[in-house]
Amino acid sequence: MGLDEVFKVLSKGVMVSMHSQKYHDIVNFLMIEENFDEMSHLLEKLGFILNGANGYFFISKKESMSESELSSFLNAHKKVLVSIAILKQLFPFIERGSILKQTDFIYQYKQKEDALLEQKFEYIFESRDLKDIVERFFDLLEKSYIIEKKDSDSKDEYLVLSSLEYYMKIVQSVA
Repeated sequence: MGLDEVFKVLSKGVMVSMHSQKYHDIVNFLMIEENFDEMSHLLEKLGFILNGANGYFFISKKESMSESELSSFLNAHKKVLVSIAILKQLFPFIERGSILKQTDFIYQYKQKEDALLEQKFEYIFESRDLKDIVERFFDLLEKSYIIEKKDSDSKDEYLVLSSLEYYMKIVQSVA
């Protein structure tokens, strides 16, 4: 594992988490202070910052976002942010390292019988088909590096990654 491999992943906008099986080597590499400092110095020369907190790492640009960039970011991530709000509504105590099952998610959703919750799903996925919604919901969270399949064979169990905390901070600041 070297700086070039880490840069290839982070430069794609990936947020790596310490609970991730897929990016475990990258996180371990960045957890070593000398490696983090070297990567941080390299990125700084390119105009970026290496962010690391609570077991997750990602890069961002050096200067603060302008209003239009912030608006663009929120618009691009609105489905993810609403999905996180839904996840926390159904599982208020879920945190990094937790196991999330699709079957439990469906059960909790059906128990709520909440019209507002249904509206949130419709807003995100423009569908009323529960099976379709749940598959797309989990796919969105997985593509956003918030969850990953516990095992490559499993279609039901997902591991909640450390990046959940990053998105929760955004949700809480907006709410």
